[in-house]
Amino acid sequence: MNPPLSPHLMRLFLLLCLLGMELLAALFLSQRRLPFFAYLGWGLLAVLLPVVGPFLVILHKPGRRALPRARLRRKPPLAGRVI
Repeated sequence: MNPPLSPHLMRLFLLLCLLGMELLAALFLSQRRLPFFAYLGWGLLAVLLPVVGPFLVILHKPGRRALPRARLRRKPPLAGRVI
């Protein structure tokens, strides 16, 4: 039978989960087009409401989606071309 988790380890896991959710909310906000103060407000909401804040930020989907970055197009190889 495995011994139960120590309180210190449980607190560490809880802290890591909270930091992971904050990181996901921050990455989500970085993909949205928002004015500075909107970023600041939504970021503060995610940080000040530790458990539900990141979920509210992602569910609300503030602003518009940022335009995708242009992908570099590769030129076809020179093989088969007649110069």
